[in-house]
Amino acid sequence: MIFRELMDYLSEISDITILSDNVEEEIADVKFIDPRQSQFRSEVLYFGNSLHGITSLPPQCIITDKCDISDADLSVCSAAVVSDEDFGYIFNSGFQRVRDSHKDGYYESLIHTLERVRNVDALIDLASKTFGASLVFIDRNFRILSYSTQIPVTDELWKHNIEQGYCDYEFITAVRSLKSVQTADWSMMPVEVSCPSSPFKKFSCRVYCRDIWIGYIIVIENSDSYRPEHAEMLKVLSGVLGYAVMQYEPNYLYMTSDYHHFLYNLLIGADASSFPEAYGSLTFPSQMQVLYCRATGNRSAFPNEANISHMVASIVPGCHVINRRSSSAIIGSRELVAKAGQIAAAFPDDCRIKIGISMPFSDITELKAHYDEAHDAFELGDILDPDLSIYTFEEYGIYVMFRTVAKAEQLSRYLHPALTVLEEYDRVNGSHLEQTLYTYIKCACNTTETAASLFLHRNSVIYRLRRIEQLCNIDLDDTDTRFRLRLSFAISDVISRTT
Repeated sequence: MIFRELMDYLSEISDITILSDNVEEEIADVKFIDPRQSQFRSEVLYFGNSLHGITSLPPQCIITDKCDISDADLSVCSAAVVSDEDFGYIFNSGFQRVRDSHKDGYYESLIHTLERVRNVDALIDLASKTFGASLVFIDRNFRILSYSTQIPVTDELWKHNIEQGYCDYEFITAVRSLKSVQTADWSMMPVEVSCPSSPFKKFSCRVYCRDIWIGYIIVIENSDSYRPEHAEMLKVLSGVLGYAVMQYEPNYLYMTSDYHHFLYNLLIGADASSFPEAYGSLTFPSQMQVLYCRATGNRSAFPNEANISHMVASIVPGCHVINRRSSSAIIGSRELVAKAGQIAAAFPDDCRIKIGISMPFSDITELKAHYDEAHDAFELGDILDPDLSIYTFEEYGIYVMFRTVAKAEQLSRYLHPALTVLEEYDRVNGSHLEQTLYTYIKCACNTTETAASLFLHRNSVIYRLRRIEQLCNIDLDDTDTRFRLRLSFAISDVISRTT
């Protein structure tokens, strides 16, 4: 709204005299004239009943008939005068009209952008620029759905949340303990959710889609960005986001089921005993496993939860899917393992999906531990055997154990001395005894398979093994020695490939 448009409105409800109309700039805010000001912003409409100490009129202003403007230069401003007794009424009416015009214009600009770009991310970015602050859109479980990049999030707590794609259970508990959150109703009225752990002021508003509560939109203010109209703008944005989800991101609605809420809270570490009793009616298979699916190629092609759920249901019915950035946890019966290759093949080819598989379990409250198994099997398997695409914790669990131990102490202490002896001997003599022993142990101490793997004659392998026994003073027929050597090669793999 510009000055002339506001004057047309105010002149219909009260007597107001226009002194000049020379500024075409949109009115962004309304303020009282402060006598201590030496400069005025051109996009602000100033109200004043005294010009004492003011040497020139603000670019846009409404003043009372008590003000002396005999020396004012009206050629460079837009100004109007009202009676002193009508001043309060005119101020309130003008302020409300400007605020309403912002609300209407803001809604129209958001809808126009949404119809052009047809996705939530672009909508969030546009909104962040109008706020002059960063925005984060999360679902009911505090999982990150979208966030502004034009005005990036600088708050350290939220930067961490965005990096991992979800909020930790401890973080969620702290937010829910805020008095403003506990006393908030189910309306779309914004509430302040600032906390002592961050210097940034934050406001949150619920987002609804067809009366279904799907999440929150959060504005993270910087020290200069807060304006009173932000509360109304946040309500408008909340409504447009609900419409955007319904029209262009219906997969977000997949996240509203009781199963999804329950499993997601388990995955972020929530205590199952703190859940509502209603979750006790949910049923799961007697024997379950977790598949951790990760895109190692084009992450942008990774499907959303709803699409993955539909895809997996056609292969193994009754599964549950939870996405976490460019990965997905699939929880279901043990039939999942037999169909893991088929599930991986159902993803887009350019995603290059790899899968980690947990050990079987029967208690759904142990989900997080078994999710970690599937995740760790993928992490170590992808390092140790990058040419494979499916890794089970049963096979790679021992490597996970070694990596965990390595965080506390030096793993090399547990290597069998034979490895050091053979490494040095091979270095000096240009031989391959250590590789021969490694292959022999990997082939379950079968000389025929070892020879085939190394493209050697079986007698050559036998000769090398006897030479290894002599050099290292070991007996390869001893079961304990074989076990220690197998562990040592596993440790060596972890050390060399994770360094």
